[in-house]
Amino acid sequence: MANPLTFLLPLRYDTVRTVLLVQSGPIDLAIAATARLRTLFPGCEIELAVREADLDAADACEADRVTPVRWPDRFEVLRTLRRRRYDAVVALLSSRPSQYLRLLPYLLRTRTILLFNDHLDYFPLHLTRLPALLHHLSGGEAAGSVIPWLVGRAIVLPVATAYLLGSTARLYLRAAQRRRRADS
Repeated sequence: MANPLTFLLPLRYDTVRTVLLVQSGPIDLAIAATARLRTLFPGCEIELAVREADLDAADACEADRVTPVRWPDRFEVLRTLRRRRYDAVVALLSSRPSQYLRLLPYLLRTRTILLFNDHLDYFPLHLTRLPALLHHLSGGEAAGSVIPWLVGRAIVLPVATAYLLGSTARLYLRAAQRRRRADS
């Protein structure tokens, strides 16, 4: 998981040497964002994590290294990427997000997370920009749906899980009591 200081400290452009761009949007946006990163951080090493289906199109970008991510191998790729430390990880905020790469930037070791939108406007993810993160994680849906999404993940999901675990435990206890009565 990203360090909590990632969301508190400002971005220092002069210290960025390694950047990972995660294709959490369309490949054409990832290619354009890679070119934009070359102008923002000249001389930095840029790695691109792309969906396997877009690997051929990723050859057109200016990345130093391209890592394909297949759905079955996503945990292996996560382990590999977590071994490295990046100065910046870039996520794409798009109206057409990639579902299985959307959370990857927030699970890696990095000093800062940059968010690029469809128009190649970018901003470092900071605590004051938390609504943008929620918008990204909710799949780019309308802003009014972010609150129900957050409530569903933060309240309903844990309560439902606790209820199901309690129900299962109760069933096992009743079965054990019935066996004990049958044995005696």
